[in-house]
Amino acid sequence: LALVLILLGAFTKSAQFPFYIWLPDAMEAPTPVSAYLHSATMVKAGIYLVARFTPLFAISETWIWLVAGIGLLTLLWGSFFASKQHDLKGILAFSTVSQLGLIMSLLGVAAMAFHVEDATSDIAKYAGFAAVFHLINHATFKGSLFMIAGIVDHETGTRDIRKLGGLMSLMPISFTIAMIGSLSMAGVPLFNGFLSKEMFLTAMLSIQEFGLFSFDTFGILFPIVAWIASVFTFVYSLFFVMYTFVKKGNVAILPQK
Repeated sequence: LALVLILLGAFTKSAQFPFYIWLPDAMEAPTPVSAYLHSATMVKAGIYLVARFTPLFAISETWIWLVAGIGLLTLLWGSFFASKQHDLKGILAFSTVSQLGLIMSLLGVAAMAFHVEDATSDIAKYAGFAAVFHLINHATFKGSLFMIAGIVDHETGTRDIRKLGGLMSLMPISFTIAMIGSLSMAGVPLFNGFLSKEMFLTAMLSIQEFGLFSFDTFGILFPIVAWIASVFTFVYSLFFVMYTFVKKGNVAILPQK
């Protein structure tokens, strides 16, 4: 009972499925607040709680399956809905849900370190390191992308990607920062997001090697779901840059007051 209640609190705090809806709704806040909310302390509190309680509850198969399974489901769910958004901050809000699911699933795999030894234990510890690494990477690229969304909103008066476009020549610095952040979020090589995303996929591919708690049977689903979610991640990262800065649009830069 304690395990389930703690996970309910952690899943709600870190916007895991099905308790994620409050996070996209919070995008109504001013952009600096949204950047802080979505990239730093608040949404990461549930992640921190799960990480701290893992040594206590990892002995339970329920803990491992709930953390890893719900995290992976949240990753897929969030990335899919991020690809359907038209609001810049909406895309980033659902992408935050997705990225938090990625980190949560890695913590579920890392909990296996308390049940295995030798090389298999190294895989679980590798997943734990990947979770912390991606947590830091997410803070860097998501904070910058939210600030870019605020700049675009301030200069054009809209965040709707259906109305935006052609801002690359008018806002070259913002375009450059948005491109770097989006490529990192998409996991493109040479950017920091690629390193943690590669570690994530490696952990998902290795999950069948544990041979415990039916992971040798159902573990094949983990890399498949991770790959599909990664495709959606690339899609919404591309939307953020292309529809705002590259495609032709009719939004003029508003004069400064």
